[in-house]
Amino acid sequence: MVVLFLGGCKTGTSNTRVEENSRPTEAARGRQDIRLTSEAIKTIGLHTEPARARELERQLVTTASIKPNEYRLAHVSPRISGKAVEVYAKLGDNVKKGAVLAELDSLELGAKKAAFLRAEADLNVARRNYDREKALYAKQISSERDYLAAKGDFERSEAAYNEAREALRLLDLPDSAIARITWNDADGRLSWFPLVSPFSGTIIERHITVGEQIKPDETVLTIADLDVVWLLADIYEKDIARVAVRDPVQVTVDTFPGEAFHGRIAYLSNTVDPATRTASARVEIDNFDHRLRIGMFATARIALRAPPEQGTAAIAVPLDAVQRIGPKTVVFIEEKPGVYLPREVALAGSSANDAEISSGLAAGERVVTKGSFYLKSVLMKESIAGEE
Repeated sequence: MVVLFLGGCKTGTSNTRVEENSRPTEAARGRQDIRLTSEAIKTIGLHTEPARARELERQLVTTASIKPNEYRLAHVSPRISGKAVEVYAKLGDNVKKGAVLAELDSLELGAKKAAFLRAEADLNVARRNYDREKALYAKQISSERDYLAAKGDFERSEAAYNEAREALRLLDLPDSAIARITWNDADGRLSWFPLVSPFSGTIIERHITVGEQIKPDETVLTIADLDVVWLLADIYEKDIARVAVRDPVQVTVDTFPGEAFHGRIAYLSNTVDPATRTASARVEIDNFDHRLRIGMFATARIALRAPPEQGTAAIAVPLDAVQRIGPKTVVFIEEKPGVYLPREVALAGSSANDAEISSGLAAGERVVTKGSFYLKSVLMKESIAGEE
């Protein structure tokens, strides 16, 4: 038993005295209760409150960064090599679907368009010749040989025309653009072709300058739809069963202190990283005002569901009531005012403010909150003195 008297305070300091005969014997050491006078309790500012049975709202708090919605992300590159002659797109521009982002000049495209125009002209001549020979042959004015020769020329010309047309379509030229190709293009730029936006979004990367030679394997522009952004959170293996798709997530960023953004888990990975023992959860966050920017660091808070084997209520105490003494987790029980006994307990988890006790404590037992660290210090000093 440890008895503490605090008194005789001078200039803001206090004197603590432990009675010489108050150290516990080996037989009494199993109890190790601590007794405080009312003056000591007042000086320490010791406070107690009852352990309570209630449902704990536990949270998983993790940090991550804001990422673009990869399902609405486009890397724009040409289908054919060309030199950039006009660049309209700028970083941060909001563009509509089909907007022209840049103009490229391609000798290869010019050659394919010229081949198409020649094939079109040959087809027109062959069609007229075939129609004439067909009419003459029907009137038995022309020979069958001339008729069949004209028919063969027409079919070969038609095949060549279709081949030249398909070559242009493979370069992403729509039928409407192909129909407008003439030797005297309105803009006089037969070899020019546009890079267009595949959907409405924001230009977040730009790697193209006028005069630069661009190849099909180069990404020159990146467009992202920022109306919805992603946050990838790591879920510990032990918590995977306690989160699910559609669970709400609260997100905060340093840029907007005191403000919370809200999203939901859209995907939970089916694999666990063997190095970190975590699974990735993808959180989708509405961002219609585009305030969240790609690359921002964020903190995600995910409410964890109660494990299936646990009841609806748990024994909860404030976090400052729980102390570690060596390998043990203890709380200090108030047996009666002024008498406190360390009790080993087992933790099941914690929330932002409370600890959940799985064994060693019952609802209604009073535990020391403020002042528990002081009692731990006294107990540890007494144990060391006893060993000496």
